[in-house]
Amino acid sequence: MSQSRYQDLCKAFAEARSNFAAYRSESYFFAATFARGFTEYAGWPRESAGYEPVDGADAAPTQKIEDAMHLDADGFWHFGFRLGLEDPKGKGSLLIRLRFKKLETRYIISLFGAEDFEVAAPTPEALQPIYDAILIAVKRHYAYGLRLFLENGGRGLKIPITAEQLTALVKE
Repeated sequence: MSQSRYQDLCKAFAEARSNFAAYRSESYFFAATFARGFTEYAGWPRESAGYEPVDGADAAPTQKIEDAMHLDADGFWHFGFRLGLEDPKGKGSLLIRLRFKKLETRYIISLFGAEDFEVAAPTPEALQPIYDAILIAVKRHYAYGLRLFLENGGRGLKIPITAEQLTALVKE
């Protein structure tokens, strides 16, 4: 006995739900692997790294990466990776905005809104150049932030710096 057109559409709907659920699960796994790999590679204390949504809705920090991620109209998953820093006289943090998507054979990862990387799988070796790009950008943010802010409003930094961030550096 053949299925009705309605039953065919219900089957297609169920397959679409299943396919997206699998894609979402893979994406959560990739993001968690990326974040965990970064903290290990950089020697970053895990308690000083967290996640935040970047879609403007609820920017509250979370320990669950899936609560920070959203799939945007551009086809990329977006999330914020909050990196905390401290020295004996103070604490600070930076929000790294990441976006990525998985295609058939590779992941495309975009940092700082412009810099794209491609990896076949989220292995430590494949992700190392991305980790290095983040570390370099964080170092430049702090090493040259004041000078570039005073010269041209901070242009030339991949992680923007604001007057509020500069002021917060010396708050006690």
